[in-house]
Amino acid sequence: MRVYKVNSIKHKVYEPDDEMPSDLLVLKNWRYGQVGEWVMADDDCVIQILRRGKMLRRMGKDRSREYVGTCTGTFPTTDTTKMDTSRRDDIYSFGGKKAKERISTKTNLSSCEEKFVALLAAKVPPEEAYLQAYPTNNRKYAMEQSGTLLKTERVKTAMKEELRPILEELGIDDKSILKNIYDVSRNAEKEDVRLRALFKLSDILDLEDKNSTKVTQITGALFQGFSNKEIDNVKRPKEIGE
Repeated sequence: MRVYKVNSIKHKVYEPDDEMPSDLLVLKNWRYGQVGEWVMADDDCVIQILRRGKMLRRMGKDRSREYVGTCTGTFPTTDTTKMDTSRRDDIYSFGGKKAKERISTKTNLSSCEEKFVALLAAKVPPEEAYLQAYPTNNRKYAMEQSGTLLKTERVKTAMKEELRPILEELGIDDKSILKNIYDVSRNAEKEDVRLRALFKLSDILDLEDKNSTKVTQITGALFQGFSNKEIDNVKRPKEIGE
């Protein structure tokens, strides 16, 4: 038998080999379980239904979806859904992941995220873009969520795609950026500026040993690096633009 706390109340989960109370009534089909009833999950464990409700889906002919909640997770009551009794990180979401983790680990943009990116590309501030793209008027929530979205790889990638036509119009591409950093690493008057550019290039090229002298071909020009003595005498500076 396992025990989990929900709102400081202990709830039991009976394993298939556990001896259960003789007066415990167990419903075989958990999809019909009501709050307070005990049901058999698809992993043959017995668990109590703590919540039951409905939610609306954005699309589909039948937009209403029923669900049940236990001390280990939440499950839609569809015929294809399987209920097990493994404890989720977030017992109140269908996926079992916490909201911030779900946002961070997704790979594809939702329709709201697409609108959010389009507004950002139009120079709308992140907080305001979130309020326009999502159904919320809570500015504090919008500020927090927009900050989380801006850190995700899918939004970063989408922003690059949105800005690509503008950058191309300005003549800015990967080659021109690399060449400009390379020129700074060779021609800047101050040694720390040259080193900063060198370290930036090594980060871009993902060089393992940033303190070794390397011969690297960049935008058609031969770069032979700085001597070990020059690098040893200078503490690695902050990134360009910081």
